[in-house]
Amino acid sequence: MDIFIENIPSNATREQLKIAIANIIHGPEYRVHSPTPMNLDITIFRKPRKNGTKCGVVTLPSVAVANQFLATHGPSSTQSIFVGLRLLFKRSNKPPRSNIVEEVRRMPYIDPRIVEEQELRSQELLSHQVKIACLQFGWECRDNVFSVEWEKSQADGVLGDMVYNDERREFRIYMDGTDRVHIAVIHIAQIASVGSNVDGTHPVICFSLRQPPTFESDSPRHTSEGLGQNLIEKLLGLNLFDIKPPKRRRHAFFHQSHASTAMYTSSAIRIVCKSRADLQTFRSLCGEAHVRLDNSVPSAEYRRLFSEEVQTQFTEWLKTLSWKIAFQLESIVRKLLADPTELLLCRGRIERMISDEGEPYMIAFLRYFATPLTAWFWYDEEEDEDRPFAGSVDELFAQCASSFVLPTKKALRPAAIDPDNLFDCLHVTISPTRMQLDGPYPERSNRVMRSYPHNHDSFLRVSFVEESKLQIRLDPEVDGRAFIKARFGNFLHEGLIIGGRKFNFLAYSQSALKEHAVWFVKDFITPEGVPVTAQSIIASLGDFTRPDPQLVYCPARYAARISQAFTATDSSTEVEAEEIFRDEDILDPTGRWNFTDGVGTISREMAIAVWKELRKKRRKARRSTTYPRAFQVRFQGSKGMLSVDHRLEGKVITLRPSMIKFEAPESTNIEIARAFDKPGPFYLNRPLIMILEQLGVPYETFEALQDRAVRDAQNAVRSLARGARLLEAYGLGASFKLTSVMLSLDKMGIDPPTDDVFYQRMMDFAVNHVLRELKHHARIPVKDAWNLVGVADIHGYLNEGEVFIHVVPTDGQQPFFFEGQTLITRSPTIHPGDVQVARAIGAPPPDSPFANETLRNCVVFSTKGSRPLPACLGGGDLDGDVYCATMLPELRPRTTYEPARYTPALKKLLDRPSTMHDVADFVTEYLYSDSLGLIAIQWLLIADQSTQGIFDNDCMLLSDLHSDAVDYPKNGNPVSLQRIPKLKMRAKPDWNAPETVTSLDPSKYYQSQRAIGRLFRAIDLPAVHVINDAEREQRRRLRRTGQNANPDLDEIINNFHAADPLEDDEVTVAVYERVMDFIAAGRHDDDLISELWELFQQYTSQLHSICTSHTLSNKRGAMLTEEEVIIGTIVAKCSQPRKRKDLMSTMRERTATLAQEVGLQIEGDEGTLPYKSLERAWVAYRIANLEDDRFGARSFGWVALGEVFDAIKKIEESEGYF
Repeated sequence: MDIFIENIPSNATREQLKIAIANIIHGPEYRVHSPTPMNLDITIFRKPRKNGTKCGVVTLPSVAVANQFLATHGPSSTQSIFVGLRLLFKRSNKPPRSNIVEEVRRMPYIDPRIVEEQELRSQELLSHQVKIACLQFGWECRDNVFSVEWEKSQADGVLGDMVYNDERREFRIYMDGTDRVHIAVIHIAQIASVGSNVDGTHPVICFSLRQPPTFESDSPRHTSEGLGQNLIEKLLGLNLFDIKPPKRRRHAFFHQSHASTAMYTSSAIRIVCKSRADLQTFRSLCGEAHVRLDNSVPSAEYRRLFSEEVQTQFTEWLKTLSWKIAFQLESIVRKLLADPTELLLCRGRIERMISDEGEPYMIAFLRYFATPLTAWFWYDEEEDEDRPFAGSVDELFAQCASSFVLPTKKALRPAAIDPDNLFDCLHVTISPTRMQLDGPYPERSNRVMRSYPHNHDSFLRVSFVEESKLQIRLDPEVDGRAFIKARFGNFLHEGLIIGGRKFNFLAYSQSALKEHAVWFVKDFITPEGVPVTAQSIIASLGDFTRPDPQLVYCPARYAARISQAFTATDSSTEVEAEEIFRDEDILDPTGRWNFTDGVGTISREMAIAVWKELRKKRRKARRSTTYPRAFQVRFQGSKGMLSVDHRLEGKVITLRPSMIKFEAPESTNIEIARAFDKPGPFYLNRPLIMILEQLGVPYETFEALQDRAVRDAQNAVRSLARGARLLEAYGLGASFKLTSVMLSLDKMGIDPPTDDVFYQRMMDFAVNHVLRELKHHARIPVKDAWNLVGVADIHGYLNEGEVFIHVVPTDGQQPFFFEGQTLITRSPTIHPGDVQVARAIGAPPPDSPFANETLRNCVVFSTKGSRPLPACLGGGDLDGDVYCATMLPELRPRTTYEPARYTPALKKLLDRPSTMHDVADFVTEYLYSDSLGLIAIQWLLIADQSTQGIFDNDCMLLSDLHSDAVDYPKNGNPVSLQRIPKLKMRAKPDWNAPETVTSLDPSKYYQSQRAIGRLFRAIDLPAVHVINDAEREQRRRLRRTGQNANPDLDEIINNFHAADPLEDDEVTVAVYERVMDFIAAGRHDDDLISELWELFQQYTSQLHSICTSHTLSNKRGAMLTEEEVIIGTIVAKCSQPRKRKDLMSTMRERTATLAQEVGLQIEGDEGTLPYKSLERAWVAYRIANLEDDRFGARSFGWVALGEVFDAIKKIEESEGYF
């Protein structure tokens, strides 16, 4: 309630009034309203009255509190409050502002004097300047020398200064220039170590950073402005969308003269202070910042490791080498594992190795060589027994080369690699300062890659990220747009040079664009002698002026059509022209709505042929007695879905106008983006819970579902079967088939191996992953709810509002038909109308078309009515969108809301046909204008803050803006930040705090009373202390691997024969006894042991590469643990969980391919008898056990164990056990 205040002195402040009134309402007589001090808000109107005083309003948390206050301090009271003058209070004649009332009710009272003290402390710390005499960027050498690669000093002894900003938790280094101030910003979290001491006569500070600092420049008068109250407002979100001209600029380097070495030398900084007093000032600042400070600093030398001459010499050498070798060598330097001079010293050895052993050998060796190079940076004083290699890189190279054995050709090119559906992809990651090279990794292919099967190494997948590897985010105080154009836009327009080869921007897929990733290509010549360029590839894709001549006038739409050729697909089967039919779309009477938007049909015979072809290319595909009834496809210039039509005869497909995007008649191969052969599990999420709650679903429903999920996670460690089901429910361990292997072990009566540290850590990481998903995303599994692809009722059988659903689960449940009231929705949900209730018709009547074809695992939508139901669900269509369906009555909303209209936004058109230069402009703009995630989280925050929840006008506006942001990649019109509504209050709900925040600041976060807030607080995440132990143990194993990379083969064979499996652990003994039921598991051929030992080495090398390239850390030598990779999770906390999710996704894809490759190699060539495959699998498993102190051995053992059980199953099936 608001109380009007009069007679406020003109010089009185909000803080003074707040303290005076708080002294009253925090008295004992008010404790009946709240056991804790109540909050209040003060507003003082700007315009003074004639007598010079001002008026204002105090907002109190409730009417009862306001009435009590007025009873003692109102117009007829005798008690007074003085702030210079006697304040006069009376009931306000205007309703209180709802957002202010909510903020007062939710937020704790914070004494303004405490806030003022904090601000004064921050300003005090800012005033403590460390005077800089000389600033140096360099390289931390292996002999503990700091090689100065760039420096600036001042003749008068003062170059600049360094200050500490407590609110931002960062050190800021300033250097005055002629017209700009150059700034290096070091956030506390970036610091790996920092030391200070006197080196000779110079007081020195040395920073070793996990990632480069942020480089900025500013005009001299802005060096310290805006870091006080303005900063607080920014952090609290008040000015997030107040677009003002940014004051500062961002750069890829500290100073123009630093540009040539910045990408290599920005993570090591040496500061020579003006005096020893500055050293003491810095030590005091480190104490305030809680930064651990070492008392030692490395000595400095000028070794010119990255001089222009050295870089030129290195690049010219790379030009003489084959591209694949040059890529691996430059990758070592770009990852900061070695400097160019160290590799140049190895030049003679490298060139001899190429001459003697050949290119494949050299490439395999260089990828392997990265392991001991990485381990070099892991020395820890506490781990003396594992002291790393002490020589030079050249000596380490020689040591590794002497013991390296080239894997067999079979291991170099595993049989699982299908050239039609997988290809080896090279990766480049470009950040504001650095560029990192990775790969090659097997990735799912696309139309363009299949067109050039011998030139995959000419393509690069290039990602644009922050130094932290997170998605690019703009600081409103920095001109980020100009920086993105200068840094990333320059590569898109001018190309990038790697290993002396120039690559040009080519295109992107729609999914890759969302991840800020694109394709680059270098000019090449095919084996047939045809020259290929980026321009010729685009020209070969088809005619983009047909059927829509206006398409090429919209760069975004033009690029979206090109992107169809880069969608990850599987090649299936060729289609003759006479097998392609055209049919019209089914429209509503007005012609506005399309009931078959994006979906055509396919005959049963063709669907079976497509599925047979897909399975033939997957030797390890699971057995299937049927075929999918729906496929997401790319065919010629069309895209969308094909669902089975039982009336079509022969091998036939039918396309509709809504599917055909451009003309590409030369392509006759059906490309499969996805085959919907099974129903998908369904999980709740925060936006959907927010909507369902406000449509009448009680909190207790969500609570019960979450409680069950928590119990399942906590009980997972009690048995192998429970653990297996948990992994299966959350898609964990799928790359290594852990669910299947654990269930097989459970059937043998084996208990969880509690004394196996690796297994325990593995399951700890799995449980942590599940609980983290529940707490931070409300990702709650729902039994009897499914994600199903949408298709159209082409027969016109269903009435408006009806659906037909036939689900065939894969977990042993009986198939069933949905019948009755069914909740239908689609992710993402952001509007109350995105959740609807349809009527499922149940089992098909005998006379219905569904009696002939039930279209299993699909949602069949009606083609009758005024508007298609999919279009009501977040603007969905039928080109591959997946819909959630459940008959659970407890999740059914008590009321439904009219769907949003989802009016298409206008296209951004040019007055001429688009070029790829225009597409590059669009990608550059997208990097800084992509606001989809921002809009989604703003909607959720306002829905939590507002008393009207999701029905708040701002939420309704945001749902429209969200639709525009979804369409932005296809129409080129970005959503202006100025259109995005501001938050209702400064504080945010507690569930929005980044997971990296361990203690919530009550001035920034309030306890949300919405369901998602209560669910968030209901889960306490266990501290995963074992991650540190796992990382430490892995470092030790890798160092031991590096020191004894390839032990004598005879020693391996002798150890194998000497070991007795009956003296091993319980699991090994049980497996041994099971294997003995089928084969003699005693003596084995030495050649077989040798072959599988080589396979094990190749596996560990590739696994190491995956671990190093999928870590969130940018620190030199950082990598994931083997336990994380086998489970398929990343334990590290992240302020952008989406980035971790993307990394986990690619990591799982690559480990799945690797595990499948290794499994096929263990199984043997096609045609190998199951008994022989079982022997091979047992030998591989024993090798893993005997070498379990090596990195990769434990996960290799799980792969081998899976092959053991697969072979046994084949033997039993062939001999009639089933």
